[in-house]
Amino acid sequence: MLKLHLFTQKALLLCTALLLLSACQLTTVNTTYGEYYLTLQQLSPQQLAEEVEKQQTYAAQQPPSFEYDTYDPQIKLLLLYSLPKSPIYNSFNAKALLNQLKTEGDNAAFAHINPSEQAFITLLRDQLNQRLLMRNRLLAQQQAQKKQALEQQQQLVEQVQLLEQIIKQLKNIEQAIDKREQ
Repeated sequence: MLKLHLFTQKALLLCTALLLLSACQLTTVNTTYGEYYLTLQQLSPQQLAEEVEKQQTYAAQQPPSFEYDTYDPQIKLLLLYSLPKSPIYNSFNAKALLNQLKTEGDNAAFAHINPSEQAFITLLRDQLNQRLLMRNRLLAQQQAQKKQALEQQQQLVEQVQLLEQIIKQLKNIEQAIDKREQ
């Protein structure tokens, strides 16, 4: 009797574990955008290129609608634009797409995602803003350095011209002295 009771408990435990595992597998089919981004980081360049092509195809096939599912490929493209090792990495395009998704249909693209997903998208927006801000600062710094280098170059050209004039004047003086001595 005790053996039958232990067997029943083990069988029940095994069935419960199998149910939990199958439930976990069902929930992993719908990965979060954070999980998707982490998965992208593990892909090879070839796999990334294939994923880009797949998401671009899905996004192009979506009919214009304000339903959440229609935005999924665009959000995934946003993540692909944001991933530095992606073949389509471009902070400007990522930010533009994010802004477009934020304005479409009263924020419909993000209306149905859970708070942690919204936090991830907000973090992504902040990161993109920082990247673009840093890029703009770097460009401004490079332009200032270029301007300064051009100014220094112009000053050097003016100094060379002044020195050439002085040399010419000294040669004229030398020739005048030579003529007097003769």
